[in-house]
Amino acid sequence: MAGKHRISRQYYEEPRGFRDGPPPRLAQERSISPRRFEGELSSRRDEIRRIRDDNQHLVDEIVGLRQAMSHLKEDLYSSSQAIPKLRAEKELESRELTQRNLKLEAELRSLEPHRQDALQLRSEVGTLQSLRQELTEKVQGLTKEVEHQNSEKQRISAMVAE
Repeated sequence: MAGKHRISRQYYEEPRGFRDGPPPRLAQERSISPRRFEGELSSRRDEIRRIRDDNQHLVDEIVGLRQAMSHLKEDLYSSSQAIPKLRAEKELESRELTQRNLKLEAELRSLEPHRQDALQLRSEVGTLQSLRQELTEKVQGLTKEVEHQNSEKQRISAMVAE
C-alpha cells in the first residue's frame, strides 16, 4: 500500500514494466530475431496505415458533416425568418375573415325585417294567385254563358225572321 501522498507503483504490460520505474531485467536480456522483428514491424506498419486510412475517412466524414451542418443551419435560419412572416400573414388573413364574418352577420341582422316582409309578400302572392285562378274560372264561365246567350239570340232572331 502506498504511503501518504504517494502513488502506488502498478505493473503495466510495457517494455519497461513499471510506470516511471527501471525497465525489467528480462526485457534487457531478451533479444528478438531480425525476421521476427521485421514481421512485427511490418504488421505494425500495416496497422498504422489502416488506422491512418480510417482516420482520413473519419476526417472526410467530419468535414462533410460540418458542411452539411452549416447548410442545415442556413436553412434553419431562413426558415426561422420565414415563420414570423407566415404567422403575420395568417393572423392578417384571420382578422380579415373575422371582420368579413362580422359584416355579414350585421348585414344579415339588418335584412331580417326584409325577410319577414318577403315571407308575408309570398303568402299574399299565393293568396292573389288563387284569387286570380278563381276569377279566371269565373271569366271563362261568363264567356261561355255570353257565347251561349249570343247563340240563343241568333237562334231567336232566325226564328223571328222565319
